[in-house]
Amino acid sequence: MNLTRRYFISATAAGLLFPALPISASAATVQYSPAAFDEYISNGKTFLMGIHAKWCSTCDRQNRVINALRAKGEPYDSLVMMAVDWDENRSSELIRDLNVPRRSTLIMFKDGEEVGRIVAGTSTSDIQNLIDKGF
Repeated sequence: MNLTRRYFISATAAGLLFPALPISASAATVQYSPAAFDEYISNGKTFLMGIHAKWCSTCDRQNRVINALRAKGEPYDSLVMMAVDWDENRSSELIRDLNVPRRSTLIMFKDGEEVGRIVAGTSTSDIQNLIDKGF
């Protein structure tokens, strides 16, 4: 089996195992950890936090919209996404402190502050407007 075919099979398998991970594999995605969140906030980095669940169809739709925006190029292709798994973090301090009501919540951060959020929204224009607040 040549390397290209091996890569294709591996990439396809990864896509099947992790279909609801925000943003494509080529995008800048940071998996949530308290240390990563603290670093991004204290350094005033701009990022979109996506609170998702692998089984959530609304989260999947949000991800497709974000991927489509990223495919358009600047400035969306430079978007950094911080992925927070709802099932692993629903009772965490982060979820409580940010008053996150449910999965499928997108929160835009700029200069260490929340600049906007969408809860369960899947409209392309709403998600684009949210991301635009960070740029």
